[in-house]
Amino acid sequence: MPNETGSSSSSQPFRSNWLTVFVVELAVRSIINGFTILTFARNRHLRKRATYLIINLTIADFFVGTVAGPMHIYHYMTFEPGSGFGWGRFIVIFLDNVFTGCSLLNLAMLSLERLHATLFPFRHSSMLDWVYFKAVVCIWFLAVIPASACAAFFLIAPQGFNYVWVSLIIAVLFTVIVSYVIIALTVKRKAPPYSSGAVSSDRKLTVTLLVVIVLSTLAILPVFFNVVLNISTRLRGLSAEAKVNIRDLINVFFYANSFVNPLVYALRMKEFRKAARVSCSSSNTASRSQIIEMNQMNR
Repeated sequence: MPNETGSSSSSQPFRSNWLTVFVVELAVRSIINGFTILTFARNRHLRKRATYLIINLTIADFFVGTVAGPMHIYHYMTFEPGSGFGWGRFIVIFLDNVFTGCSLLNLAMLSLERLHATLFPFRHSSMLDWVYFKAVVCIWFLAVIPASACAAFFLIAPQGFNYVWVSLIIAVLFTVIVSYVIIALTVKRKAPPYSSGAVSSDRKLTVTLLVVIVLSTLAILPVFFNVVLNISTRLRGLSAEAKVNIRDLINVFFYANSFVNPLVYALRMKEFRKAARVSCSSSNTASRSQIIEMNQMNR
């Protein structure tokens, strides 16, 4: 997660009110994404080619809440930017950034997947599962590169940390915008040559992923502008307190982007909504059964 570096304010601990909000947000994010993963795991019919990248995004977001978030709090309350290289510090900062980077790269891959489905519908429908598995492995492998660079730069040359994040965000935004512009122009220009049912389902998935990507992009943009302003020294005239408040507000806004994704799935994906409802009802039934059994044992 990008933040201001190279200033004394960047290493100040979270203020208590922001820290409380941040911890609650991470907990909500972890619970919602964990429940989403459980829903996909319990319902085999949801695990298909069209949802592989969605599942991967959900897994990355789950680890952002359970691993990256706590590592982020720990290293910004413990390590000074430019404090010198150490493997322990490197691993902590790496874990802070690798899952966040994977989540961003997954948005770009989702856009490319929808672009391929729009431009080459027959070829896309005949793709095998291993193509998606390769895409997932590629996402995680690519996420390691900026995360490693961020960890090294934070400890050795803090200003380079900002440039890595700006480059990553620009690459993701460029991929997303270009992909969906081409998708929109293609859909408007030509009528698809295959069945109307398949067309309707495919377009609905494309729109659903567009909503997810737009919401995530809205959360990314403040981070992007903050890093750009920090690089251009526009924020250096602000007080230390103002910088800390800006940083913490952007942290909360940035980490909020992923727990809305499962909500979008629930609103727009009928199969997921039905499966989630069944999971909730079965969990409530199991809980009631356990309570009844415990009451009978106590009699």
